[in-house]
Amino acid sequence: MTSSQKLKQLIRNNSKLLSEKMDPDSGLLLELYSQEVISHREMETIKSGKTFYDRNEELLRVMRGKSEAKCQQFVAALRVAEMSHLADLLEVKS
Repeated sequence: MTSSQKLKQLIRNNSKLLSEKMDPDSGLLLELYSQEVISHREMETIKSGKTFYDRNEELLRVMRGKSEAKCQQFVAALRVAEMSHLADLLEVKS
């Protein structure tokens, strides 16, 4: 399994916890957009979720379709948005 597959698997395996604990409105979406991890349209779609959980689940759905590099940027964005405890869950151990 490549590191990309491992990271995507970690995102999948931790999706329930991430959807409960991430705060997409605390600067995470803006960071992902400014780093060009997500497009403006993706950001608007994510932001249109009615609840916190809806927004997180949509963000995770979008991230599952991204490249390894974009997934690594997602982990870095979690750290920037002061969610290092969640980023730690997604660190690929070799």
